[in-house]
Amino acid sequence: MGPRKTEPEILETEWDILEALWQAERATARQVTEALIERRGWAYSTVKTLLDRMVDKQLVVGRQVGNVWEYNAAMPRQKAQRWAWRRFVDVAFRGAVAPTLAFVARETKLSKKDRSELKALLRELDQSAEGESDE
Repeated sequence: MGPRKTEPEILETEWDILEALWQAERATARQVTEALIERRGWAYSTVKTLLDRMVDKQLVVGRQVGNVWEYNAAMPRQKAQRWAWRRFVDVAFRGAVAPTLAFVARETKLSKKDRSELKALLRELDQSAEGESDE
């Protein structure tokens, strides 16, 4: 089995642009600039440069429509989040998921509601796993 295909690293600034594209589904550099003006305050030229770099990294797809370029995210949000999570677990916890979850639970000081939801999810996963072993 060969090495796992690695996705390009997504930088913090790129997450912001991807977020704007996921919300809009498709947008011009000007529209992305407007969407991020309060959060980042970037000039149009900065956004255009970042989008072009993201096209090179295959994080974003660009296509020319008339004299304007439109962009959309090259991957769905969930895939990007899955990649970021996997990278975090692999790098910070050497791939060990349970210690990662324990760390997150302790460090984020989960609310009573969050703990309750997490317990319900774990029960659901246990029941699902029991159902699979019966087949």
